[in-house]
Amino acid sequence: MANTRVAVPVSWAELIAEQVNCDPSSEAYRADPNQFTEPLRRRHGPVHRTPSGALVVLGHAECAAVLRDPRFGHGAATARDITGYGVPARSFLLTDPPEHDRQRGRVSGAFTARATAGLGPGVEEYVRDLVDGVWGQGEVDVVADLARPLAASVLSDVLGLPPAYGSRFVDMAELLVRGMDPQQDVDPGTRANIARARTEFVRVFAQLLRRTPEGGGASVIGHLAQSVAGHDDPITLSEAVATCGQLIAAGYETTVGLIANGLHTLLTHPEESRVLDHAGADAGVMATAVEELLRHEPPVHVAVRTALAEAWVGETRAPRGTIVILMLNAANRDPLVYDDPHRLDLRRGARHLAFGLGSHFCLGAPLARMEARLMLAALWRGRPELAEDNVTYTFGFVARRVRRLRIRLTRRPT
Repeated sequence: MANTRVAVPVSWAELIAEQVNCDPSSEAYRADPNQFTEPLRRRHGPVHRTPSGALVVLGHAECAAVLRDPRFGHGAATARDITGYGVPARSFLLTDPPEHDRQRGRVSGAFTARATAGLGPGVEEYVRDLVDGVWGQGEVDVVADLARPLAASVLSDVLGLPPAYGSRFVDMAELLVRGMDPQQDVDPGTRANIARARTEFVRVFAQLLRRTPEGGGASVIGHLAQSVAGHDDPITLSEAVATCGQLIAAGYETTVGLIANGLHTLLTHPEESRVLDHAGADAGVMATAVEELLRHEPPVHVAVRTALAEAWVGETRAPRGTIVILMLNAANRDPLVYDDPHRLDLRRGARHLAFGLGSHFCLGAPLARMEARLMLAALWRGRPELAEDNVTYTFGFVARRVRRLRIRLTRRPT
């Protein structure tokens, strides 16, 4: 399908701001986007056309339909293209099939249910060591001391990073995710930091991918290195680097956000969270709770698509080239799908759109779920208490998570 482009870059901030009557970069919006999207839903229903012609979608059924429909995509045929909404594709995440499927297929084997299950014992050990390590230290930051090291260690294992490199991408990951936002919505200082992070990332991973992998191509980096070397379906070095960047940007930040947002939600909803007290360490109860936490406070709360051909979003026509902003946070609280949607119900276990749908469904979703389930269960056994009442959120249109979450563990968790 032909690449669909826009004449000028599009500011998602302006498109959202003109609808919700609030600057989405403000602390008020980041603290609770739903207080601004719900009035919009009541006024205009599940789909609203902005004055510029873009569509803002808040309905669950409508968002799900767009995510599944191949007539809606990113408008980039290759990673070298600009998407239909003005963001450089850079990797397979923002490209359309068949290129997306070709690139994703190279690494999907590392994220199957079987592969994820095989990582379970290692993830449990990381969680135990991290939580035991902070016990007795007084206040700890869940983000810096627990969620980030866990996500970095697990992703290092999946990628096959040498131990010396494991911590080097921690500070890069948030910037790589921020780089997925339109440049005109990013301040100059942050743009400069993003550029430096990309340069450093390319330098480090190009070195790794040029090496002959130890033990063959069992790891993601090993498999990609073999492909770069010209064995079995060769790819360019830049494609391999971009694929690693995508896995880190999406997998790492999503996991950190799920753990941090999830624990903060539990601690600020004590009545609803009592179900976990009675369940003890029951893995099934915590797994169900994680799904509700994903619905209630998703780490990714906006997805953007372009109409690659004329289509409809619900009852609203979308001509070819229409930018479609999917408000996943609003879709996950659609009253047509969920009873009392703004209430946290850890027994709900309802389906949600936190990991997307269709061909772009989050590749690392099973792994993120496992990490969150094990870490949250371990922390809950330690009877955590908030050490500070006010939290702030990272700013980004794609990802949203608690910036810092200081807690105290009141008893030994393991």
